[in-house]
Amino acid sequence: MLFRRKLWVALMITAILFLASQSIRRRLFLPLSLAMHFRWVTPTSRETVVEPTAPPADPTPDPPRTPPPPSTTQPEAEEKPVENSQYDLRSCSCTESCISDLGGSDWFSRRYDPKQQPVLQDPNNNNNNFDPEALRWWLSLQRSGNDHTLKEVMLDMFKVISPPTVDFRPPSSRCRSCAVVGNSGNLLGSENGNLINSHDYVIRMNKAVTRGFEKDVGNRTTHHFLYPESAVDVDRGVSLVLLPFKLRDLEWLTSALSTGQVKMTYMRVKDRVQADKDKVLVVNPVFFKYVQDRWTEGHGRYPSTGMLAIIFALHTCDQVSVFGYGGDQQGNWHHYWEENRYAGAFRKTGVHSAEFETQIIHQLAKEGKISLHLGRNH
Repeated sequence: MLFRRKLWVALMITAILFLASQSIRRRLFLPLSLAMHFRWVTPTSRETVVEPTAPPADPTPDPPRTPPPPSTTQPEAEEKPVENSQYDLRSCSCTESCISDLGGSDWFSRRYDPKQQPVLQDPNNNNNNFDPEALRWWLSLQRSGNDHTLKEVMLDMFKVISPPTVDFRPPSSRCRSCAVVGNSGNLLGSENGNLINSHDYVIRMNKAVTRGFEKDVGNRTTHHFLYPESAVDVDRGVSLVLLPFKLRDLEWLTSALSTGQVKMTYMRVKDRVQADKDKVLVVNPVFFKYVQDRWTEGHGRYPSTGMLAIIFALHTCDQVSVFGYGGDQQGNWHHYWEENRYAGAFRKTGVHSAEFETQIIHQLAKEGKISLHLGRNH
C-alpha cells in the first residue's frame, strides 16, 4: 500500500511538472511566431515598439506612374540649358498661346525658324553667322557699286551706333505684345488708336504720320522701320530700325548719324537723320533671305517693308497685332494721311507681290499667330 501511494504521488508530481513546462513554452514561443510578421524599431523611449512591415492600404492611391525611359545623354550635357527649343512647354508667360510655341500649327512650324537672328550684331564678336548663299543673294538685290566688304562697312557702322542689347530669345518670364502699324487708308475711321497704344512695342514704318490721326492710329512708337529712300527723323527713345536692301544703305546710316557725306543712293536721300544712336537696330541681311524663302516663297524679288516688319515682330514679341494693311473699304490702296487713292503701285510694283503677302498675313491670322485688324466695315 505504501509503495502504491508513493508511486501515485510521483506520477502526480510528474504530470504537474509536465503541464507547467508546456505552459511556459507556449508563453515563450507565441511572441516569437508573431514577431515574424513585425519588424522591431528602436524607440526614443525605454519602451519597445513594433510596426507592421507593410503600411495599410491608401484609400486614394496615386495613379501608377510610368517609369521614365533610360537617358542616353551624358550627365554634363543634361546641365546645359536648351534655348529656343520648340519642345519647351511654355516659351513666355502669356495667358494665351505664345508665338514661338510651334506645336499648334504645322503650317507655321514649317516657316518659323526660332534660330533666326533678326538684327546685325557687333562684327568684333564674330556672332553674326552669315550664310554665304544668303549674302550673295542680298548683295545682288540693289548693287551699290563699291568695293568694300560687308564686314568693313559694319565695322565703320558700329563705331557710330551701339551694338544691340535686345534679347530676341523667347522671354519665359514675361509676355511682350507688338502692334505692327501699316500705312493703309483702312485705318481711317477705325478708332484703333488706344488699342495700338496699349501694346508694349508699337512698330511703324517709312513716312508714317501720327499727328492729327491719333484717334485712328495712336501716337506711341517704339520701333520705326525705314530705309534711306524713306528716311524720316526719329524721336529720342525710339529705335530706328534700318532695312538695308544694299550695302550702300549701311554706309548711308553711318553717314546720316555722323558726317552727312552720303547724299545719294540710286536717288537723292536725306543726308542726316535725327535718331538715338544707342537704340539703332539693323535688320540682318540673312533675315531678308529667310523671309523671302520661308514666307513669301520667292514671290516678288524681295519682301516688302510691311512683310519684313511682321516677321520681325514674330521673332521679337510673344503676341502680335497687325493694323493698317491692305486696301480700304473700296479696295483702294493708299496712305491714310494723303489722297492717292488710285496709286496702283501700292498693289503691284513688280518688286513685291502684295497679293501673295496678303494671303500670308491672312493665314497667320487664321493660324492664331497674329490678330489682324482690318479697320471699320471689314
